[in-house]
Amino acid sequence: MVRHGLAELTADPAPAAYRAAVGSAPSGVARLHGWDVLLADPPDDLPVELRSLLPLLAAVEARWSASAGGDRIVHGDLRADNMVRDRFRGVMFVDWAHATTGPACVDAVSLAPQLVLAGHAPAAVARLLDEHPAAVAGPEATTAFLAALCGHWHLNARKPPPPGAPGLRPYQHRAAAAGLAVLLHRLRR
Repeated sequence: MVRHGLAELTADPAPAAYRAAVGSAPSGVARLHGWDVLLADPPDDLPVELRSLLPLLAAVEARWSASAGGDRIVHGDLRADNMVRDRFRGVMFVDWAHATTGPACVDAVSLAPQLVLAGHAPAAVARLLDEHPAAVAGPEATTAFLAALCGHWHLNARKPPPPGAPGLRPYQHRAAAAGLAVLLHRLRR
């Protein structure tokens, strides 16, 4: 249901009314990064195997800003708690606070780490991205966004927790590791 809904959401360019509602400001998702910062000053506790991947991850992440433009509807914060299942209507995406336009792959990629956290194998999730209509059209953008998203989470997971959100940094750490596992499958092809 989610797969179908996401494919349907990104199949066509965003309608004019949607574009007018979300404005013309560049999406914050276009500015995601983190591997570049970690490469410039690697933390002492960074695992050796991850430290050796930093140049590659930063290079892949750097391609994201050139791919971040697009005319598709982007939810911008798609995860399990922003979906409601209705037995008559199927799955509906809710909480559109980060709505924007961009490449079709953004929400599909954002869901990939969530699937790993839910127990799916990273290799299977990488295959799903390979086959999903929202990601098939732009495999380079898909990989670059996944790298940027994981870098963002890896970097932010190292910051102190913001007031009132003690679980945010541990979640970002788990999501970063899950996304990196999927990313490494994409990069090894």
